[in-house]
Amino acid sequence: MPKYNNPRKTWEYSKEFKVRAVKMSYQPDLQSKQVAEGLGIHPFMLSRWRKEYREGLLQGDGKKQVGLSKKRKVKTPKQMSENVQLKKEIERLKKENDLFKKVATVSGGSSSERFGFIHRYKKEFAIAALCRWLGVSRSGYYAWADREPSQRERSDQTLLKDITQVFDKSSGRYGSPRVHKTLARQGVQVSRKRVARLMRDNGLKARVTLVTRRQPGLKRFKNRGENKLLQFGGTIACDQIWVADVTYIKLSHQWTYLATIMDRHSRRILGWSLSHTRTTELTLAALNYAIRKGRHTEGVILHTDRGVEFTASDFQSALSKAGIEHSVNRPGYCTDNAYMESFYHSLKGELIRNQLFNGIDHLRREMGRYINQFYNRVRLHSGIEYYSPIEYERMAA
Repeated sequence: MPKYNNPRKTWEYSKEFKVRAVKMSYQPDLQSKQVAEGLGIHPFMLSRWRKEYREGLLQGDGKKQVGLSKKRKVKTPKQMSENVQLKKEIERLKKENDLFKKVATVSGGSSSERFGFIHRYKKEFAIAALCRWLGVSRSGYYAWADREPSQRERSDQTLLKDITQVFDKSSGRYGSPRVHKTLARQGVQVSRKRVARLMRDNGLKARVTLVTRRQPGLKRFKNRGENKLLQFGGTIACDQIWVADVTYIKLSHQWTYLATIMDRHSRRILGWSLSHTRTTELTLAALNYAIRKGRHTEGVILHTDRGVEFTASDFQSALSKAGIEHSVNRPGYCTDNAYMESFYHSLKGELIRNQLFNGIDHLRREMGRYINQFYNRVRLHSGIEYYSPIEYERMAA
């Protein structure tokens, strides 16, 4: 068996804590389950403490044996005052219990880690109590707090400035993977985990969010069409597979619709269109945008969902004229078009969420800047080895 020099300690609740929890559970206006949830302990644990208290095994308050009942009695002024104090105490104990769980994560760590924990929570709890819980001396903590920053700490501060500069330059859109890749391109040699730690400790969190997207009703799906990508496999060059989709964007109190077309190989957005209505004209505008770029279209497979804006005769005629083959999702398999879903996730997290737009024209301008100037030209894409789409196309040419 391996020998553990610093095994993790399991926190043990004090008798005072147990007795107070038991007394709270016997209050007529409190249920045992509520007390357990408030203190962050399992109801079975509280039930065991109550049994030990009744049998005299738990004597934190000096009692040997008690016979408590849940029957309602007229409370004396003294009892009412005690109940008010107990209700206040439950909040304090809950806060302490939450801290105890955090203490367990650093109790087996180095002295420096424990001193750092004390430094973070010294405004909430007494330093003496924190030192006692973590098994360190107060003099040791004060000596640690007064010493000069170590070389590692000074290095972290210098690195944090570089990280913050990259983070701000991306308007808060880059998380630790893209910040790490950007620093590597600038010649800064640092591990990804260190970048993630510094960003986490300093509240640098990328603008991401869960995307809410309304799906067309299954009854509107048509039986015609097939998913041609199942037999095609992966891409080895640009202009082999394009993918397209439409998403909803809430603008004030009105929905707007964004249609986009992407080259699946390079992840470049080839065409997009924004409108107040979700019609065939919307998707046709995005398709014509892509075709006008002069890219090779003969034999390209365009994969979409089964929405009527893609299966309409006008849209199908435009595809045939350009020599583009149409592929559609399997019924009930929205993940067949995961590449576009991934783009919309990034778009809404990095541009739309928590932003105010003064009408659709303002949104269209910002959309153009994001897609044409940032996403296609600058943004590092994890799916193409952290290159931008245009840069990746240039390398693949």
